[in-house]
Amino acid sequence: MRAPELALKYRALLGQRWPALSRNLVVGLTLALVTLPQAVAFSVTLAGVPPHFGIYAAIWGVFFCSLLNPSRVFHGGPNTAMSASIGVTLLPTAPPFGAEYMGLALTLGLMAGLIQLMFYLIRPLGRILDLISEPVINGMICGIGLILIFRSLTTFAGLPLNTEVEWPLWIAWQSFLAVLEVGNLHAIQIGLITLLTCVVVQQFDPLRNWAILIGIAAGTLYSQHLNATVGLQNTLIEQIGNLSSIGLVFPSLPLFSQESMPDVIAILPGAVTLALLGLFQTVAAMRRMSRKAGGFTDSRKAIFSDAVSNCLLPFLSSLPTCASFNRMWLVHKLGIHSRIAIASSALWLLLLVLFFAKAIAVIPMPAMAGIIMLLGANMINWEDIKPHLKSRHEATVFVASFLSVLFLDLFEAVLVGSALAVAYSKWQQAHPDISLRGDVLKIRGNLYYGSLPIIESIYHSALAKGQDVIIDFSECYYIDQEGIRWLSGLKARRQAAFVDRRTGRDRRDDEAAETPGSDERRGQSRRGRKQDRRRRSDI
Repeated sequence: MRAPELALKYRALLGQRWPALSRNLVVGLTLALVTLPQAVAFSVTLAGVPPHFGIYAAIWGVFFCSLLNPSRVFHGGPNTAMSASIGVTLLPTAPPFGAEYMGLALTLGLMAGLIQLMFYLIRPLGRILDLISEPVINGMICGIGLILIFRSLTTFAGLPLNTEVEWPLWIAWQSFLAVLEVGNLHAIQIGLITLLTCVVVQQFDPLRNWAILIGIAAGTLYSQHLNATVGLQNTLIEQIGNLSSIGLVFPSLPLFSQESMPDVIAILPGAVTLALLGLFQTVAAMRRMSRKAGGFTDSRKAIFSDAVSNCLLPFLSSLPTCASFNRMWLVHKLGIHSRIAIASSALWLLLLVLFFAKAIAVIPMPAMAGIIMLLGANMINWEDIKPHLKSRHEATVFVASFLSVLFLDLFEAVLVGSALAVAYSKWQQAHPDISLRGDVLKIRGNLYYGSLPIIESIYHSALAKGQDVIIDFSECYYIDQEGIRWLSGLKARRQAAFVDRRTGRDRRDDEAAETPGSDERRGQSRRGRKQDRRRRSDI
């Protein structure tokens, strides 16, 4: 094919795919602008490290995960809970922002990545993460959404960032009172204009993907107007600041010297917590958002992508990465489920910090806080909450997870919610539906060590009345070894009769009967002349 014809062919192909590609690029740019202030805030205020740690996590962490994780909705990068966990773990060992502190932060991230790799290599460990139920996940999502709103209150009102690692409700209440008493009216105006612009633009379908970008532009233009008319010294509007010192990469080495080994051993429990915290969020967020998008991704692949990424990122001066509920929710709300959009967000952010650092520097922090508050509000979705309120045990698990996120943290929320979910499941299994009609004791459910005390009490009550008990286990789903031993003991002592009304016919016999001439062929075979041992046997 000649060059002009080849050029025309590729031009036509690009014209066909350009609308979808342009939407992916717009979503990627939106994600980059939303991630940028989070990356800076998580690094400085939570983890106690310079801002480039979070920015590199938002670039290289997102890029690695988009390559390794096949999910179309997964978005990694810096995370609130993991950044806070780094600050809590390292604060007793070294002063923040120091060389030793930053080296230990990289060591902590590498150890967390190696622990996560163990969860991938040892399959039963990774399987444990799948036991997180949907009420736990939705409770966490709603709690995180509310926390995002709480954490953004002070920035929205132009007040200093709250650097407290823990975030119980009473701190949120004090922040709200501070906003009412000493809030910067200029900052509040910028935040409100940003919020209202986003909400209005979202009502128009052609502009829906551009809503956040237009909102940030509106807030920035109004901030520049205030600075020009009133003066920056009077408005006191905090801006993102110049990021021109950040380059393509910043190579680094974790701290593993002989002198630092006591500190490394001391932070090992923190590395375990960090690893579990990241894996819990990644598996839960990916499973929830994949179902929203109508797809499925194996949780082992998510564990692998997180583990490998967190083993590489410490050598690039980066915070560890895991799934981000709010950014994945944003991807879902924008309606673009594509790995191209996720990977392009990392590329956009890299281009922004390399070539547009001066333009980024003037974006006001109240505008970014307004965007984060909008994301938090979108995460509290009544349609996802309502199904859990129809069941008492699901409602209890949901509320417990939700409150645990607010009063404790994500790790404790997962533990509390999962423990309640497992407890309710075991309680239901241990209380099967048992009916005694005449002399027939019918068991619907599981016959195992947990339910045996209930079954035995009813059986012996009937036996004490002089009845000849017939045990019907036609609707038993599962009988463990202890249940089999109990039934065998009753049969040996001739204290009960048994009935199983399920059919004893083999499915293959039914299929063979429907096929002409199959009986003759089976009769001629050696296997057809033998008794089929796979038939159901009655006890």
